[in-house]
Amino acid sequence: MDVALVLIILTAAIFLFATDFIRMDVVALLVLLALVLTGLVSVEEAFAGFSNPAVVTVAAMFVLSAGISSTGAIGRLGERLIDLTDHSEKMVTIMVMVTVACFSSFINNIGATAILMPVVLTASKKLKIAPSKLLIPLAFGALLGGVCTLVGTPPNILMNIMLQDYAGESFSMFDFAPVGLVLLAVGIGYMALVGRHLLPSRKSGTLTEAYQVKEYVTQVEILEESPLIGKTISQSALDRDFGMKIRSIQRSGTKIPQPRRNRKLQQGDILFLEGNPEAILKVRKSKGLTVIPERDNPLPGVSDRELVVVEASLTPTSNMVGKTLRQVKFSETHGLTVLAIWRSGATVVKKVDLVMLRFGDVLLLQGSEERIRHLGREHDFLLMGGVETIPYRPRMAPIATAILAGVILLSATGILPIMVAATLGSALMVLFRCLSTKEAYESIDWSIIILIAGTLPLGHAMENSGAAHMLADLVIGGVGPFGPWPVLFAVFLMTFCLTEVMSHAAAAVLIAPIAYNMATELAVSPKPFFMAVAIAASMCFMTPISHQSNALVMGPGGYRFFDYTKV
Repeated sequence: MDVALVLIILTAAIFLFATDFIRMDVVALLVLLALVLTGLVSVEEAFAGFSNPAVVTVAAMFVLSAGISSTGAIGRLGERLIDLTDHSEKMVTIMVMVTVACFSSFINNIGATAILMPVVLTASKKLKIAPSKLLIPLAFGALLGGVCTLVGTPPNILMNIMLQDYAGESFSMFDFAPVGLVLLAVGIGYMALVGRHLLPSRKSGTLTEAYQVKEYVTQVEILEESPLIGKTISQSALDRDFGMKIRSIQRSGTKIPQPRRNRKLQQGDILFLEGNPEAILKVRKSKGLTVIPERDNPLPGVSDRELVVVEASLTPTSNMVGKTLRQVKFSETHGLTVLAIWRSGATVVKKVDLVMLRFGDVLLLQGSEERIRHLGREHDFLLMGGVETIPYRPRMAPIATAILAGVILLSATGILPIMVAATLGSALMVLFRCLSTKEAYESIDWSIIILIAGTLPLGHAMENSGAAHMLADLVIGGVGPFGPWPVLFAVFLMTFCLTEVMSHAAAAVLIAPIAYNMATELAVSPKPFFMAVAIAASMCFMTPISHQSNALVMGPGGYRFFDYTKV
């Protein structure tokens, strides 16, 4: 009976993780509660995950990453490394991947991607290479770099703790390096020789005069004195004068998609115009037209001279995901106007205030430089051109780097367990003011923490109920006669398939008990099996939803869902 209950909960969890009907952290909490209510685990066992060493270590690594990021040192070093190339697309691709892999080996993958993305976008503009040719290599390089060390990615940390729990063994800081470095070399070679040719060369990137390559859809209303009244779309010359196309017209509550060029325009018509940011700036100054987002959310006390238009992307920790701009009162709170939204390589033809925001969305913002810069620094937005980002504390870079190096040294030499070393490093980051206490708490991706803590009890329930043993027997019955290598391959393949449709941390936790039972059945060391699970969980290349680094570059790169699968 217990086995059946565990398998039902496991199947439901995989389905909910894969479909994304409910947030992954909420799914993890539902799994935890289901295990308690069915009696599969005790209350103490269910909530023990929140004090698990893996959870504490992952949280501490988020803080360490933020301490390094806040100094701006990584961005400056990244710029210098990319400048060392001969400016050919192949060499830039290689250097981008090498650079981000070096950083993501020791700091959070998403953080490394986010920090270097503006650097890569600037380089793409300078070298006249489409950003879509460089941003997927950036994300993939971060994923490959993360598998090279124990602290590079949450699955590595998780598998180390679970290996200790199950077998009393552990990985050292660089046990993953021999496998990880081979994977990194193969991955970089593939992208340089083959993968980059499969990448699209698509309109994308950032805004303002230096970055105008992307087209947005914005809304304008025809005012009473407009010379466009009574003219046809063809006669309006919007395409000739502004380079803008009318995607649809809203008239008296009725929407007319793809209107014909002989349709006459009327006072009060709302036009959905598609064009680049420069065209939007021209339209807002045109007699007889008013940009609706600007009209509905005027910017008090800001002159045209002070106004800039900048592109900004939602980061993984943004609390605006799943909400509309109206719900969060964006304009009132930040003193900025959202002129348009870009999503998954396409424009959003809808009133921007009513669009439910998703991770990876790119917003076209209008406002003062000071407010836009503040938004990037304090509110989890990634600015991509138009405004020079100012590092928080550049003078603290040597101290932050020394603290991170100390954590790595203490862990690698075995002087302190990784959990203690990482926690000590986090405390020192705050004590030496590399970041404030508030910034330290905000740097932690609590959805990942809850996800790990909530799914760990399911792993224990699978082991205690015998479900993991049963599933292991099924796999061994199929490929076991051929020896441990095919079984190891089966473990890798199962984890790899799961990680493409759900969180890599959750995939690792669910497969680990099965992998351990396989190793026990075969009477071999469990370490290669746990390492296979950890590495396979980080091979999140095939979809933009498989890892947040992939999703982060989707909007700025103008990628579509299957661009990742193709590469």
